[in-house]
Amino acid sequence: MKSINLYFVRHGQTLFNRYRHLQGWSDSPLTEKGFKDAKEAGKRLSNVRFNNVYCSDTIRAIKTANIINKENQHPVTNIEDIAAFREQYFGYFEGANSVETEFKLYQRHSTTEPTLNAITAKHGIKEAINVWKEVDPFHDAESFEEIHTRLQQGLDYVFEQAHDGDNVLVVSHGTLIRVLTSLFNPEIDISHSPKNGSVTKLHLTADGGKIEYFGNLETI
Repeated sequence: MKSINLYFVRHGQTLFNRYRHLQGWSDSPLTEKGFKDAKEAGKRLSNVRFNNVYCSDTIRAIKTANIINKENQHPVTNIEDIAAFREQYFGYFEGANSVETEFKLYQRHSTTEPTLNAITAKHGIKEAINVWKEVDPFHDAESFEEIHTRLQQGLDYVFEQAHDGDNVLVVSHGTLIRVLTSLFNPEIDISHSPKNGSVTKLHLTADGGKIEYFGNLETI
């Protein structure tokens, strides 16, 4: 049975990450630390021979993917960006302060700690994400199901392009990687987002898959 190894890396730190602003489909440049995050991720993965490299179509993911590829001992000649691997879309709340916005959104779900991480730990990532869709006055924010659908489309495409045993790099985003992990290994604790530059490995087959590790910052 065909199987491939997918290495999902969260992009390097951005200005919006640093200033705690919601950054889904909107974008901001990598910080100095962000370039360092990407380079360190590249060094940790430098011995992995990637057959294909993909990233979301955000600038932060594209730049991170290019830096990682340059650090690799066997860099690929083409990096393909795919919208399916974008971050969660926050709709009306794009660009807003994340701390203040989460507090307002989650107050009715938890008066003790109204944060995305706390709600994820208590109710699961699906409910934590769906609150955004429910509260968005335009209802433009993505639901868990919408994220799942496009993520699956991306996985199907990548799997189809690969050969048995291939190693594939995907540079993506924190919440999308948490959704990915919840789908394949729901027992893994995803109450905290993977850090910038960390690696999550998925062993994917035609009829399923398994997350081998989540948010790893060690040398592969």
